[in-house]
Amino acid sequence: MPRTGFLGLSFAQRLRKHPLAGLTELASYGDIAHTWMGPYRLYLVNHPDLIQQVLATDRKKFRKEPRQIAVLGSVDGAGLVTSEGELWARQRRLVQPAFHRDQLAYYAGVIVGKTSAMVDGWQATQEVDVTTAMTELTLGVVVKTLFNLEVSEQAARLGQAVRVLSEILVRELSQPLLLPDWLPFPEKRRKRRAFAEVDGFIQEVIRARRASGEDHGDLLSMLLTTVDDADEGDGRGMSDQQARDEAITLFNAGHDSTAAALAWTWYLIGAHPDVEARLYDEVDTVLGDRDASFDDLSRFRWTEMVAKEAMRLYPRTWALFFRQAVEHTQLAGYPIPRGSWIYLSSWATHRECPVLPRPAEVRSGALLARAGGRDPWHGYFPFGVGPHTCVGNHFAMMEVVLILATVLRRATLSLPEVAVAEPEPLVAIRPRGGLSACFIRRGSGARAE
Repeated sequence: MPRTGFLGLSFAQRLRKHPLAGLTELASYGDIAHTWMGPYRLYLVNHPDLIQQVLATDRKKFRKEPRQIAVLGSVDGAGLVTSEGELWARQRRLVQPAFHRDQLAYYAGVIVGKTSAMVDGWQATQEVDVTTAMTELTLGVVVKTLFNLEVSEQAARLGQAVRVLSEILVRELSQPLLLPDWLPFPEKRRKRRAFAEVDGFIQEVIRARRASGEDHGDLLSMLLTTVDDADEGDGRGMSDQQARDEAITLFNAGHDSTAAALAWTWYLIGAHPDVEARLYDEVDTVLGDRDASFDDLSRFRWTEMVAKEAMRLYPRTWALFFRQAVEHTQLAGYPIPRGSWIYLSSWATHRECPVLPRPAEVRSGALLARAGGRDPWHGYFPFGVGPHTCVGNHFAMMEVVLILATVLRRATLSLPEVAVAEPEPLVAIRPRGGLSACFIRRGSGARAE
């Protein structure tokens, strides 16, 4: 156990100010590390078997920590991220059809079209803020696939509102006292304005869609028309409030975290010329002079491995919900008292997991290999583990791979020699201050020297 001060207050302060460093320090104490967080016992679980136990095998012994549900629920409502039990199970059944294979094929066309248009809009040689470019791109993708709308000035304001909410929610999650949103403090006013921007837009789209009754073939249409016809279902669809909660959850998660994953992938590609060269070879072999499609995904094996390696070192979110033990139990022989908090950090585990050799180094897809005769999959969880795995995980991976392949077919990447990106732990981990790169348009179907 680390030196934590009285009731863990000094460590809680370090974790609040420097969460990534604090989690890495805690993970260095082994498979399961114990500290205090005020009056609460806190256990950081850092081994694949224990992660599997908490999130899958013994998941009914743990619940999402209520305070975190209150913070995130102030924006997402009772969406899949914040709900539990029967409500979560019902909503999962209703959302899942939106990510079936036929729907993914349609979304793939949107992703490639938006990415191609972005690159076509660049100059022959153009310096780009990668974080901003990827955020604008994924925002355009999620607005089109979720609402069948095009990016507009309002959509740009939505993107800024999501960033404001992300910054504020992370601060609220680390504060010892949760204050009500109606208070007249400057940060509470910023939160209310940002929330009104996002919530008002989504509520208006849902009202218009209900009034027209049209099926636009997008995610929102699926949410509004799908009914719960499973054996255990009630034969009804979503209410407008439920559709709003799921739509805002998908909107927030569907572009912010994906944009961050893409920014870090470009950063690592630019820093590893051998990886970059192999990516160009794969993209040119698979595509030649044509655009990518959904059917090409299985052939982008190296591109997918590089993206997964980037998400190992810089996961889409640096920690999952705290879990709280609802009964006395055990993890790896350690007694876990009822009420204890269980911390699951993809940032710490992906870098410190003892099952993976040299975990903090870039290994260009070696994650997919078996290490030491064991399958380390549960030690890698950018989308979660078990039944609560992100419902849009296949969509997100498809989006990252197709964007990488589409950009690489059309442009080469060059990072400044001084580029050293520092992670900023918001809801997603972003490069602090952005990340600049120079993209050079390529000749048709041949790598530019």
